[in-house]
Amino acid sequence: MTTAPTGGGKAQASHDPQVRRPAIKDDDCMNPGGVPRKERLMAKDVPMMADEAFAPVAGMLPVPAPHLVCEGLGWTPRGGQPILRDVSFNVPKGQVLAVCGANGAGKSTLLRVIYRYLRPDTGRVWLGGDDLWRLAPRAAARRVAAVLQEQPTDLGLSVREMVGLGRIPHQQGFARPGVRDARVIDACLQQMDLQHVAVMPFGTLSGGERQRVMVARALAQEPELLVLDEPTNHLDIRHQLEVLALLRGLGLTVVLTLHDLTLAAEHADAILLLHQGCALAHGTPADVLTPETIARAFGVAARIDTRGFTPRYSFHL
Repeated sequence: MTTAPTGGGKAQASHDPQVRRPAIKDDDCMNPGGVPRKERLMAKDVPMMADEAFAPVAGMLPVPAPHLVCEGLGWTPRGGQPILRDVSFNVPKGQVLAVCGANGAGKSTLLRVIYRYLRPDTGRVWLGGDDLWRLAPRAAARRVAAVLQEQPTDLGLSVREMVGLGRIPHQQGFARPGVRDARVIDACLQQMDLQHVAVMPFGTLSGGERQRVMVARALAQEPELLVLDEPTNHLDIRHQLEVLALLRGLGLTVVLTLHDLTLAAEHADAILLLHQGCALAHGTPADVLTPETIARAFGVAARIDTRGFTPRYSFHL
């Protein structure tokens, strides 16, 4: 049994900046990491538990077992063309996976399948050994939280009340929030630096402040899997870095989409690169974000500067 690499290593300095212009090919779907389909982890046959680990070969460190396993995911809108085609990957517990790709590559659709907005036509999503689509809605909401690009604008709620919506999956019937709910809400407001606007109407905030409120609401669900669609949208540079650093320090399994490849390489343990609905590459940032794969995924030539602490990317037509 083999799996595509999902290690936590970051790209290392190895050479001076170079520009390569490889030919751009539009091949059919590639298996993540180039692993033949029959040798990939078959989630439908062998769901892995979150506390398991693959048995190491003598002299090798144990490989963390997957916490989130997506196997053969496909989705096609009614009367349309396939948006996702046979997408498979896994994420170990507590790691951050960045999903990257050009507009229309299928990034947001993949996230919608994972957080149960779109039921996949093919494939399965396993979380901690459980088929996510077989869980009751409330049970799933306790384990998976999502932060979307679309934000509500005026619900007549204060910031604190918006964050408090994240506690609904933990409440029974029409019971009022309890002491523990209040403590969780307070902690989430503090984590996202929102205490000073807690009583303000949500609709009066800036776009960046509203985005931080939505992250705080997701954290209030106390999920084990956090799914975020472009969480750095509308944020200034400081808050972009703070949010991504916070996500890495939560100890949660995180799947997020990012357009900024430099941020993805710096803050993600692994990257899934999508192209035309297929998994073009899956692995560490250094393995995935090469000039060749960037050219295929985005149709541009890439310059990668590896002289600093983390790689920096520039692009050319």
